[in-house]
Amino acid sequence: MKAKIILIIAMVMFASLAAADDEGVAWDELSEEQQRVLSSFSENWDRLAAERQARLSMGADRWSDMTAEQRDAAQGRFRQWRDLPPDRRDQIRRRYEQFRSMSPADQKRVQDNFRRYQRMPRERRQKLRNRFRDMSPEQRKRLRDRATDRPHRPPTRD
Repeated sequence: MKAKIILIIAMVMFASLAAADDEGVAWDELSEEQQRVLSSFSENWDRLAAERQARLSMGADRWSDMTAEQRDAAQGRFRQWRDLPPDRRDQIRRRYEQFRSMSPADQKRVQDNFRRYQRMPRERRQKLRNRFRDMSPEQRKRLRDRATDRPHRPPTRD
């Protein structure tokens, strides 16, 4: 579940950052709906970084398009993110930056592997987590290096 939340946050951040530009977004350029959603930022809008303005305006658009259930789920994910210890949030941000620096093919491979992991039975996922947890730091590093240095090959079925 945590991995899914992390991936969702990373994907949202990636989509938001892609739209940021140096000019920023003037408050008057926002739609009425965006201004309503972002009303708590109105007094300080001009002092926000251009990237933050772009992220917030895109987030307001997404928020407006959500159903009540989707909004509840988004608020829950945000609460989970906010409640994480700062060092864990920093770790997630670093991993997100690593993901962004990957080639599109490698990003797709990571996403495919994550989806495959999510489809595994709970017992199999737990077994993999336990096996990874029980590895030494050196073994974990070798595994990570091996996974990033070679392309994914589908499992063979003998």
